[in-house]
Amino acid sequence: MRIKQNFIQSFQKEDIVLLCGFLFFRLALDISYEKFLYVIFKFDTPINFWYNVSIGRYLFSLLIFLIFTSVINCRPKDIANVFLFMAAFFLVGPLTSEYGLNAGRPIEPVLYTIAALFVADLASRIPLPDIISRIPVPGGPRLAVVGSVLAVLYLLIWAYLSGAYHYFNIDVRHVYDYRDKVAELLDRGALSYLNLWVYKVFTIFLVLVCLHRRNWIGLVLVLAAQMVFFGLTSHRIVLFLPFLAIAIWLYLDRIDQLAPMPYAAGLGIVAALFLFEVRGIESIAEIAIRRAFFVPSGLTFQWFDYFTFHPHVYWADRLLASFSSGEYVRVNLPRLMGDYFVPGSDSAANTGLVPAGYAQAGMWGVALYAVILGLVLSVLNMIVKSGVPLWFVAALTIGPLRTALADSDLFTSLLSHGLGMSVVLLWLYRGQMLSRPAGAETSGPAPA
Repeated sequence: MRIKQNFIQSFQKEDIVLLCGFLFFRLALDISYEKFLYVIFKFDTPINFWYNVSIGRYLFSLLIFLIFTSVINCRPKDIANVFLFMAAFFLVGPLTSEYGLNAGRPIEPVLYTIAALFVADLASRIPLPDIISRIPVPGGPRLAVVGSVLAVLYLLIWAYLSGAYHYFNIDVRHVYDYRDKVAELLDRGALSYLNLWVYKVFTIFLVLVCLHRRNWIGLVLVLAAQMVFFGLTSHRIVLFLPFLAIAIWLYLDRIDQLAPMPYAAGLGIVAALFLFEVRGIESIAEIAIRRAFFVPSGLTFQWFDYFTFHPHVYWADRLLASFSSGEYVRVNLPRLMGDYFVPGSDSAANTGLVPAGYAQAGMWGVALYAVILGLVLSVLNMIVKSGVPLWFVAALTIGPLRTALADSDLFTSLLSHGLGMSVVLLWLYRGQMLSRPAGAETSGPAPA
């Protein structure tokens, strides 16, 4: 009785509001699957969104989702909790929805994913040596800001010198027309890594610094540079990330709870579905529903299906290529999978860390990736405890973490997509917090 009473007392009213919000979000996903995905994309390749539902399977999928979301705290106290919150949106919600509404989807990818996220959360609580506080970097904040500014200036100049500016385009209807041509000009050798860091990490970091110091002129200049990078790369995420960072600043710096966000996300899905049903506008629903939520879940199921019946890679594609032999040596796995799903398409079927870990070494690959990610989250938690505001850390890392969840192998996310570089910048910028007088506020914007 005492254990039961303590459990009930620990589950606060605001947590119930959050759980109800997640339920509303999941129901919005379910309705959009039936009314939009099944109608438009049931015969689309490489992902066919079939609708074949039984009441028992559907209710079980809801139960799994609610069990997962019940461990998320309404008040964000650390980056690991924010990460689980984000995973519920971008991965667990769509996975359980698709499993519940499509009888052809197996349960194993759902269980592997949830288990990996719980392992990552547990690993994030492992007490690591506090190297963040013990190894200060003299002039770290200035080094981080100046280095980021120089990186942005480099890419602007290189875009002109390389001739990539000839393909500048900001029309979202033509984002695929010039992408490959620009990539050939901009992404030469090691520059491809630096270019990704510029518009996924360095510009977002400068946006956050401007918000933190309330430097509005600097903010406008950085946003203008990011618009140029969107016009060059034609990647919608480049346009989306700075505004997501601003939204996180507006929200987490002022509202110390997560409960309203699932309701807002659910309403956004309903609005996109309404525009499709009433006005016949398909493009918004395609981006806001299919691409944002269900493409990653669909590819997760397909990667698991492929590597259940084919040999695992064991990192022969990149990390251990020099020590390996066989069919996967130095093979681009996303392109291998894209060609398997749609032969001759030369497309890339990107997926997140859980199916990528399964492709590498099955259950042990998933467990390894989960532990490594948890240790990264532990370092980020350490940075928050050292004085960097939670909103600052969350806003800078949400892009790379979302990429790791849904679009990329973990090691690729750490290197290519800037998760590792984000940690470095936060470590350097931590000196900005330590330079404040004792007792100064660390959770809100600092004066200019």
